[in-house]
Amino acid sequence: MPSSSKPYTAVTVSIDRLTSEQFEDDDLSGLVDLIEIIRIQDTGPTEAGRALRKKLKYGNVHRQLRALVILDGLIQNAGSRFQKTFADEPLLERLRLLAKDSMVDAEVRQKVNVLFRQWAVAYKGTPGLERIAVLYKELPKTRRPQPHQSRVVRENEAEAARENATSPPASPTVTRRNSPPSQFPQATSSSGRTVALGTAPLPSSSLFKKDKKDKKNKNKPFNLEKEKHQLLETIASASVASTNLMNALQLINREEQRVSANQEVIQRFETCKLLRRQILRYIQLVESDQYIGSLLSANDELVKALMAFEIMDKSIDDDSDSDNDDGQYTNQPGYSKSAEAAMAGLSIDEAPPAKPPRPMSIPMPPVPAAGKQRAQPESEPEDDDDPFSDNNAVKTPYHERGEPTWRDV
Repeated sequence: MPSSSKPYTAVTVSIDRLTSEQFEDDDLSGLVDLIEIIRIQDTGPTEAGRALRKKLKYGNVHRQLRALVILDGLIQNAGSRFQKTFADEPLLERLRLLAKDSMVDAEVRQKVNVLFRQWAVAYKGTPGLERIAVLYKELPKTRRPQPHQSRVVRENEAEAARENATSPPASPTVTRRNSPPSQFPQATSSSGRTVALGTAPLPSSSLFKKDKKDKKNKNKPFNLEKEKHQLLETIASASVASTNLMNALQLINREEQRVSANQEVIQRFETCKLLRRQILRYIQLVESDQYIGSLLSANDELVKALMAFEIMDKSIDDDSDSDNDDGQYTNQPGYSKSAEAAMAGLSIDEAPPAKPPRPMSIPMPPVPAAGKQRAQPESEPEDDDDPFSDNNAVKTPYHERGEPTWRDV
């Protein structure tokens, strides 16, 4: 559902249609009609920029490529009014992120970098497109949150810390069962067709509770040789689980459904959290260089998948890059929360304050009395040899000679 505080007209509807799967990646048909719709709308350029931002952020690879092609076509053909008003800071930041973010598809990153080089040459010195021309040498101002800043990662580490670190990790064996068809809702693709994510492997019950055997082995020292098979199986399961979660996130059409609303994605997310707790316990117990590298790599992949879920789990109504995206614009230099709070109560509908009374008379500076002269500041004695001193000034004669006159003969 579109946000009621933002314009939603035929401009947005046309961009939704032009970025759908019925158009090829480089198809420019329909661009002329879109330009005419933008021209007749007062908010056409800004609404088009916002709609393209939403496709670049929430759309799949095809919609992102289509949005880039349409944006390039509008810059070339929509006229100077569009060029001067469409490129706001949120759109520019989204373009910078597409060029640098590792989570973006490689084909999209390549397309963005090609456009950056073309825009730098074509629009150098063009009024209104100065910021577009320098995108190729700018880095994103928005930084991806680090693992220690991620709420999901911190909670997962706290859960792992609460577990008994001295006991051997519970078996994270993932079993494949001939279960009935999944009752979870299917993901909706960008084309409107349902996409089955597939039945995620169900973790065994030993991941959720400790049996009596684990309680007996609680105080036994960790034996790497006995746990080698289980350790390797945990590493393999972690790699598969992180890949499955990333794939499931890519299949979700975020314009229609939040990732946290899909139960299949939630199940894969919980599996990753569970396996990461096992990986963290192994990292604390294993001292062999032969396995520690694989454990750290598996942990990094799980962290990447968990953070991807957290970043992508945001409603399109709550954020479409035009407002505050994770505080990226409120953290910019010059932004003041106190200034925002001071202006929060202002309203343009309020009556202006009353004008101050016009002064009836303006006081003049006092005039010195006759005969009284201002005291001249003392000056240094003048040099007689100085040709420009006052002593060598030529006095003006009292009676000046008149100018020569002409007489007619």
